[in-house]
Amino acid sequence: MVNYSQAVKCALLSQEIYQDFSQLRFSEFPNLTPDLIDQTSTDTQCALLSDVSGAIYIVFRGSEKRLDWSTSFNFEQEMVEFQQTVVQEQIVQEREQVYPYQGESQSGAKMHRGFVAAYLSVREQIHNYLRSRAATSVTVTGHSLGGALATLCAVDVQYNFSSKFAIDIYTFGAPRVGNQGFRESFNRRVPASYRFVYGMDLVPALPRPWQGYSHVDQEYRFGPRFSLKFFSQRFEDHKIANYITALKTLAATQGS
Repeated sequence: MVNYSQAVKCALLSQEIYQDFSQLRFSEFPNLTPDLIDQTSTDTQCALLSDVSGAIYIVFRGSEKRLDWSTSFNFEQEMVEFQQTVVQEQIVQEREQVYPYQGESQSGAKMHRGFVAAYLSVREQIHNYLRSRAATSVTVTGHSLGGALATLCAVDVQYNFSSKFAIDIYTFGAPRVGNQGFRESFNRRVPASYRFVYGMDLVPALPRPWQGYSHVDQEYRFGPRFSLKFFSQRFEDHKIANYITALKTLAATQGS
């Protein structure tokens, strides 16, 4: 069963990481200063937090920082920018898959080259943080492209730290990350996986299966699946605010 209160917490973390990175604070952890990783060479940012209960949260920043969804008065122009910077440039065009670690993958796992490059640029700092903490669990989360990096991180942490931490992952509007071999390996290694898709969100439909990509389990889909404004709605539904609103409703129902 999904813990929707935890899902709301992760969605809020995934939203708040879009704030000014140099001044970043999280409402779920008002008394904690996050450890921030900002790798400018790959434009990859993530935050690491440890709470008093021994839980670690790894939050990856997605692509929404390039857009000002809330104040734009030209949605058509915004859609074009989104298509260019997020869809074509960072998802569709990066078709080649790689296995990034030493040796060969026994499962035949291959991953999106662009996502792998971004994750590997911050991987060592994440590993150093985990080695220095006496925690009991790790939760990885992210929205949009942040969800793709969170997916790579979760299976990497499981492979290297499973004897030390329990691992779960919550992603929101995340694209496909790897091939069928990666999907099978991920599902086996990270069963506590919660991949949320709201409405007609476009990004989880990318990259396409005909490009050799498969989604990891487990998908949880909510929100309306049809709109007369088909194309614009697919971009509108990608907003993290939609995920938060829907999840809060589900959390309230679960708690009643």
